[in-house]
Amino acid sequence: MRITKRALVPVSLVAAVSVALAGCVGGGSSGGGGEVTYWGAFYAPTTEEAFQEIFVDGFNADSDAKVDMEVKELTTIGQLTETAVSAGEAPDIVYSDGPTSASDFARADRTLPLDEYAEEYGWEEKFLPWAYELSTVDGKVSSVPASYGSMALFYNAEVFEEHGWTPPTTLAEFETIAEEADEAGMVPLGGGNAGYQGMNEWLVTAVFNAAVGPEKIYDVLTGEASFTDPEFVSAIELIQSWIDKGWLAGGSESYFTTDDTANVTGLANGTTAMYVSGTWTFNSLSEVFEDPAQWAWAPLPSLNESVDPGVFPLAIGTALSVSADAADPDAAASFIDYVTGDVDRALSYTARTGENPPPLEMSADQFPEDVDERSVELYTQIPETSNVGYATWTFFPPQTNAYLISEFDKIVTGDLTAEEYLSGMQDAFDEEFDAGETLVPFTPQGRG
Repeated sequence: MRITKRALVPVSLVAAVSVALAGCVGGGSSGGGGEVTYWGAFYAPTTEEAFQEIFVDGFNADSDAKVDMEVKELTTIGQLTETAVSAGEAPDIVYSDGPTSASDFARADRTLPLDEYAEEYGWEEKFLPWAYELSTVDGKVSSVPASYGSMALFYNAEVFEEHGWTPPTTLAEFETIAEEADEAGMVPLGGGNAGYQGMNEWLVTAVFNAAVGPEKIYDVLTGEASFTDPEFVSAIELIQSWIDKGWLAGGSESYFTTDDTANVTGLANGTTAMYVSGTWTFNSLSEVFEDPAQWAWAPLPSLNESVDPGVFPLAIGTALSVSADAADPDAAASFIDYVTGDVDRALSYTARTGENPPPLEMSADQFPEDVDERSVELYTQIPETSNVGYATWTFFPPQTNAYLISEFDKIVTGDLTAEEYLSGMQDAFDEEFDAGETLVPFTPQGRG
């Protein structure tokens, strides 16, 4: 097994930052001819090199405007950006880890409306409808989605074969594997939040979608149901049962000392049976596994008989906006389109780095031959299924999502019951919903 530089940072930040922290557009006008500043952060020199060559150098060669990229640390780029935006010292292109964060900047008038650029570059036609809709705040386009993905169950194919396991599709199948893995001295389900508390919501997103279901989540997000309803309580209690049994991350104590790298490493060396994470993990798995062909993914199993197996919670991992203080907004918007708006260019970056692509309308035959076939499989399955759901960092409003992440620690320690945790979540949501600060979710496809 080989551990790379990627192991030094929370992998959750990789997909969001390495694509999103630098502007975006692909085609259309060449901008206003000025200089565009943005901050980039990358998990490895090879990824930085690819971004520089494909996007920065390519844009600078084709445009009168010039992009100047300043590279930051992955572990601090989010906080640096928030601080800079608040102080009016942000780069011209503002990174957010999804529409939820971007909406905060827009409502504070720290980023510009992008409607004229959306019309100029045809973003409504380029991007998948749900992703474009989420990029609007109060009826105005406020950001551009630079990468998207979903949640999946990851495993080591060789380990599964050795134990006679197949990817679970039901709760019973999942728990059978967990029991057998526990008896074999393995960690049944990877988890933890060391180094990045936001890992909490990866698990909650997966369990909410697989145990509660997209339709019920939609009802909550539109004010027709409550987080305190029995389905949500049962979902959190299910997680608590995994913690009590020592299945999740080995138990409550190790949860807080286990990071994303340890989970991926556990899959690679056979000490962890399963790991629920996002599609950004594709890249790290290939980096960490000695034989990259041995890692595999499967859609999420159903964790409740009323929910169909194989739900894909949709997520925008990176959103790009133009700072209200940008010296040349036209040039900034032009670069955003250059990064996100051209399928061939975006997929060439995916092929070279493994990064998640933007949520563009695309087909399987547009993927270059050197894109990992596991990525192609996922990104062609998602548009073909009606079983899609909602990632919390994409569809939940900011304060609700912040509560979900921070207070989940008390679920792990046992300091909050499921009912108490969800009551606080509903209180946070009610405040934002009543203030008109929630995003509009797409309608579950089963409802037509």
